[in-house]
Amino acid sequence: MSDSLNLSCVAELPQQRSFLQNVIPVLADIESIQAIWLVGSLARGDADRWSSVDLCLLWNASASDALADVSSQCEALRAALSRALGDGCYLLDQVSERVGGGSLQGITLTSTVPIERRGSGDGAVEGCVGFSIDWAAVSAMARTLRSWHGLAQPLFIADCLPDDLRRYLQGKFATLNPPAADVVDAHLGRFWSLLARLPAVVKRREDLAAHALLTELRTVLIDLVVALNGASRPQSPARINQYLGAAQQAAFEKTLGNDKARWIGQAVALIVLYRWYAPQLAEIYSLPYPHRAEQTVLAWLRAEIDGWPAQITTG
Repeated sequence: MSDSLNLSCVAELPQQRSFLQNVIPVLADIESIQAIWLVGSLARGDADRWSSVDLCLLWNASASDALADVSSQCEALRAALSRALGDGCYLLDQVSERVGGGSLQGITLTSTVPIERRGSGDGAVEGCVGFSIDWAAVSAMARTLRSWHGLAQPLFIADCLPDDLRRYLQGKFATLNPPAADVVDAHLGRFWSLLARLPAVVKRREDLAAHALLTELRTVLIDLVVALNGASRPQSPARINQYLGAAQQAAFEKTLGNDKARWIGQAVALIVLYRWYAPQLAEIYSLPYPHRAEQTVLAWLRAEIDGWPAQITTG
C-alpha cells in the first residue's frame, strides 16, 4: 500500500515521510479501521522539518468485535506502532481514552545514538518525529474529529465505508476553522479568573507558579486575538506566530520581559492588550464585556499586591 500513498506533502520531509510509509499500511491492515486522514501542518502545507505527524482515524467497531471497547483499540494501536516502528522505537507521553474514541501522542526514538549533527557530512539527521493519533469509534465522532482540525488529506478509505461518510471525509474544508462565539465568550471571562490567582503566587513568592500562570494567561489572550483575526488557532504550542499579524506578534513579545522583569509588569502588559482587543471581540460577537469581572479583579490586585499600579492606562 505504501507505493499508492499520496505523500507529496512530505516530499521534502524524509523523517515524516518515513513515519507515514511505515505506519499507515500497518494501521490500514487493522480490519476495523475504515478511514485514516492527515491533519495539522502537513495537511495545510505549512510544515517544516520539525513538524509533527497528526493523524485521525475512524474505527468501526461492532459489539461483536474483539476490539469494540476503547481500551482494546488503544492497545491495538500501540501494537501497530511497535510493528511499524520497532519495539522500543517510540515513546508515548500522552494517552487519552474517552467515550467513543481516544488519542495517543508521542515521539519516535532512533535506533542509533548519538544523533549526528546537521551538516556534518554524514547524510540526513536521524532524529525524533512527534506524532499524534486521534481516533473515533463511531461515525458521528468521526465527523466531529474531521471538523475540529480544518484542512485534511485522506490517506486510506476502506471500500466498506458508507458513501455519505466517504463524501464527508473527502470534502473540502477551510484551512482553519472559524472562531466559535461561545469559546470567545468563555475566554473573555477566563482571562480575569486566571488573573485573580496572581496575588496568591506573588505573595507566596512562587516564581515557577507565576510563570506558569502568566503563560496560561498569555495563551488565552493569543486565542482571543486569533479569533479577532477570524480564525480558531490549532492547539499546537509550537505554532503561534503565523496566526498573528506582525504588530500583534511584536506586542505579545513585549509582554515576555527579560530576566529583570517581574510578574507585575508582565501582567499589566497583558491587561493593556486585553483592553485593546476584548471590546472589539465583544462587539463583533455581540457578547457582554465582563466589566464586573475586570473591576473586581483589578481591585483585588491593587489591594493584595504591593506595587500594583493604581491606574492602568490603555494607550
